Amino acid sequence: MKDVLILSIPLAGILVATYMMLQHFHNKNIHENEKEIDIQKTKTFFPLQIQAYERVILFLERIDPNNMIIRTHKSGMNAITLHRELLKIVREEYTHNMSQQVYIHPKSWKTVLNAKDETIQILNVAINNLSADSSGLDLSAKIFESIASKKISPTENARNSIVNELQTTIK
Repeated sequence: MKDVLILSIPLAGILVATYMMLQHFHNKNIHENEKEIDIQKTKTFFPLQIQAYERVILFLERIDPNNMIIRTHKSGMNAITLHRELLKIVREEYTHNMSQQVYIHPKSWKTVLNAKDETIQILNVAINNLSADSSGLDLSAKIFESIASKKISPTENARNSIVNELQTTIK
């Protein structure tokens, strides 16, 4: 019995030491695998995230009323037609870019949505302040007037926010 006890104690010590070493190597291996997965995620996700920020900035540029009017207004266009075309551009651009919300911070996406909604509001308020027979130039003037009365346009505000977030993300 005494011999069994003498043999069991060192054997138990060896088993405990072996278990602890295996546990240590296992944990180290798991940690290294997690680091490798994080690196691979960064290599894959980060370029997509940068591209999403670029596309959101482009979206904001394209729905900026100043830019839309320059691209859309044609000589002789009436206010109702111009208004309809401007709203169509905003809807189409949003539909085309809404998937970018997957890659940017939810707060920034909310800023983008607010800019889109405020732009639509500017367009709607401008058309509602005109008579039915107003020209596209009259609508353009009202829109420019509305934007000029604000300290910063909704799209410019959103652009600044997105750029700041991107710069923070990159650092």
